[in-house]
Amino acid sequence: MAPTPRIRHDAAAAIHSNALSVCSRCAAHVGSLLLREFTRLQIDDVDGTAPAEECHLALAHACLRRLAHRHLDKCSRLSPLSTEAAMEEALKFHALPDDLREKLATQYGRDESDRPSNWHEALGQLKALATTTNTAGDDVLDKGKLWRLVLDHSITSYVPIQCRACGHVVPDQYPLKQSDAEVGLREVPPTGDELELRGGWFRGPRKAVTFELTCPKCRHISKWYRSGHPKIILNPDRWGRLCGEQEDLRWALAAYLDVPVRIVVPLDWDHVWSEYSAPSDSGSVWNVLDGSARNFCCRLDEGIGSWTRVLAIHPDPRLCEDVTRAYLSCRRNGGRADDRVSSDVDGNRVMRGYEERVQAAREDASGDLTQAKTANGHVLERARMTDEEITTELRRAAGDYGTTEWWQLTTNN
Repeated sequence: MAPTPRIRHDAAAAIHSNALSVCSRCAAHVGSLLLREFTRLQIDDVDGTAPAEECHLALAHACLRRLAHRHLDKCSRLSPLSTEAAMEEALKFHALPDDLREKLATQYGRDESDRPSNWHEALGQLKALATTTNTAGDDVLDKGKLWRLVLDHSITSYVPIQCRACGHVVPDQYPLKQSDAEVGLREVPPTGDELELRGGWFRGPRKAVTFELTCPKCRHISKWYRSGHPKIILNPDRWGRLCGEQEDLRWALAAYLDVPVRIVVPLDWDHVWSEYSAPSDSGSVWNVLDGSARNFCCRLDEGIGSWTRVLAIHPDPRLCEDVTRAYLSCRRNGGRADDRVSSDVDGNRVMRGYEERVQAAREDASGDLTQAKTANGHVLERARMTDEEITTELRRAAGDYGTTEWWQLTTNN
């Protein structure tokens, strides 16, 4: 593996302050912005002008480190919200609507009278279903089965942004076919009462704002905001829960239930999901229960752009890795995707087509071929980093998280 570039600390600090100060989507745009800053600063190492190859590698390391640290920031933020006491409070906070109670009684209850009044009781239903009695007469909780039930349950389901009176859904599209005003949406100043208000992607990049929807169907005025707090995400009364909130909640629930999971992020595509570790005859195996995530290669057929890599991130450096190959392979070949994805005779043609699209996006310096219209994958491609080198850098970033800033690239002096 090539050594980490010996970039000056003052130059790296300038990149941090200048590039990110104008970045509304730090992780997505960091590659393009860093490229601009490196060019402007004409960064050199201690021995003189740094070769272009060394600057390319420094850019690639910076992109990976920024991505890893951003998601580790989220893990750190969620840690105090995932304690047993905090989660018990959040799970018991909301009363479930009658129709949802009846639905859960039918799906998971012992009988029709087993109607959970809150999410804590609903989770108790799932624990009961995942518990068996062993030969010694002891109750044993199958965490793998429990987690499968949790991921398929209303407690973690996707909820579109909608009118909280009639349920009219706001189209979450990008590029926009209708402006915010045309769908009845506008940004309003936060009141100060919001919990864990955060920015994120909704009909394009957004800062930490509150949304007000005047429903075009019933004229009811609803308010909603993106939050990383389980108490807010668990609101069962038509409160929007996008993929980012889903993963925040899943991470918190996994910590509460002691289920091992890791974050998975597609590079140059706005999405996130999780993998969970299940025991097998050959040791622990990472699984993806969400079919859309498991078969993420198929989303290349949607015509909205490509992703360039898939990366797994966890506070434990050993669990960080480049998993792109797994998402471009079917199960029979050791990958994540269902075998049905490769339906041709040799089972390879379809995947080869997906690989070609991903590679084309990596080679596109403009980023126009990606869903997020960003060029992070190109930055890695230009640096000629292998899957193994990317894994090494992700693990290094996780290992020094909390002691070193992502933009501090100097290690060899």
